[in-house]
Amino acid sequence: MTDGTDTLKLEGVLSIREVAELEHRHRSRFDGQTPPATVSLADVESGDSSALALLLEWQSRAQRAGRRIQFDNPPESLRVIARLTGVAPLLGWSEQDPNANSGEDRS
Repeated sequence: MTDGTDTLKLEGVLSIREVAELEHRHRSRFDGQTPPATVSLADVESGDSSALALLLEWQSRAQRAGRRIQFDNPPESLRVIARLTGVAPLLGWSEQDPNANSGEDRS
């Protein structure tokens, strides 16, 4: 996982073990006044509910510092969990299913 000036880039699989390490590694950055403006998820293969919880926590900490984080290019696994739990809008992700055909009756 690499760190740019105002972008944090995550990679690999994000499950409970990796999430705990990420939270520990980046705690001071998100608790401070300069959390990253963007968290790139383009190189994340998959993530589970613990990864989603971490992103929501980071968003909350950033808001307390008067900033908003943009979470770019999330993997489908995170999009699905966010959509099913109703938190997609909190992360700035569209709730619309990209595989759904608008106006098509599937009955």
